[in-house]
Amino acid sequence: MVVLSWGSAAIAGTCLPPAPPWMPTNADHVRAYADLLRRDAETYFTDVERYFRCLDQQRREVFEQAREVSGDYARVLEFLDDMRK
Repeated sequence: MVVLSWGSAAIAGTCLPPAPPWMPTNADHVRAYADLLRRDAETYFTDVERYFRCLDQQRREVFEQAREVSGDYARVLEFLDDMRK
């Protein structure tokens, strides 16, 4: 149980969502920082795509892990059932 908890914490901590960029509402600020705003937004959307890919990869890994644990647990239950006979 300790190993599973540690593994879950490790897996959950690898994908971090990107922080949204600052987007001014003042027209003067938009004009003054237009290039920076464009770069920040493009970087943000690139990071969002990377984040979603990371989550997809984690989902696949955890699904496979759950499948393996399910098989292991089925063997444990089978062993326990054999012990009762």
